[in-house]
Amino acid sequence: MKLFNRNLEDYAKRTPRSRWSSTQKIKGILAVSTAKNALMVAISMAIGIGMTLATQHWNRQTNQLTNQLPIKKNPSLVSPLLLTGEPWIGRKDAPLTIVEFSDFECSYCQRFHQTVLPKLKKEYIESGLVRFIHKDLPLPFHSQAKNAAAAARCAGKQNRYWQMYHKLFDQQACLQCKGAKGIALEQELNTGDLERCMSHPTTLALINANVSEAHLHGIRATPTFVIGRTQIDNSHSGTIVEGALPWPQFKTMVDQHLKALRGT
Repeated sequence: MKLFNRNLEDYAKRTPRSRWSSTQKIKGILAVSTAKNALMVAISMAIGIGMTLATQHWNRQTNQLTNQLPIKKNPSLVSPLLLTGEPWIGRKDAPLTIVEFSDFECSYCQRFHQTVLPKLKKEYIESGLVRFIHKDLPLPFHSQAKNAAAAARCAGKQNRYWQMYHKLFDQQACLQCKGAKGIALEQELNTGDLERCMSHPTTLALINANVSEAHLHGIRATPTFVIGRTQIDNSHSGTIVEGALPWPQFKTMVDQHLKALRGT
């Protein structure tokens, strides 16, 4: 504002009084007023733009921080897995234990079941080298996965767990049309006992405990395997392996673990 006032005073000094008419004074005043208004508008715009830029910068910083947060952390055991009550096959004293986190509606889990597990069973489980244990990890976007897990566990109450395990994977495409209960009823199970067990809170609690345990260790993909030395206290630690590996790779990995155990 002082700049405009000073300019007006300089202009008045340079202009003879005879020429500084009332009209010119009015024009000068109007010019100063207009300039002042223009300056105020410019200042307001500058403040507004500055605040907008500052807000945009803060939003960018916040979004970058949010986008940098890991959606999925790398799986790592923070404590031993608990194995009590989980279904298993093989010898209890087998030197190597493989724990599987699986989803009955997962196509990659089905691939493991069809292409890897039969060979693993024949070469390592039946020979007493490997104990194989299943844990449930039904993924939330698989609508039939939790019911299938419940059906398998309840078939286990009638000593048919692994029979049901295989049937659920073999008939995975039928889960949407028949449902897990429909597949289970084809296995000559006691219908009433099966239905009561599937809806019992304890059954769902066991499945949810498996899911919570998996998430505790950052395990969110299916299938995921934890491979390590068999422990006598019904707990388990080992190497985490994600994905349905082809049999040659899976076999190599098992052989390496067994060799390491023999060397200790």
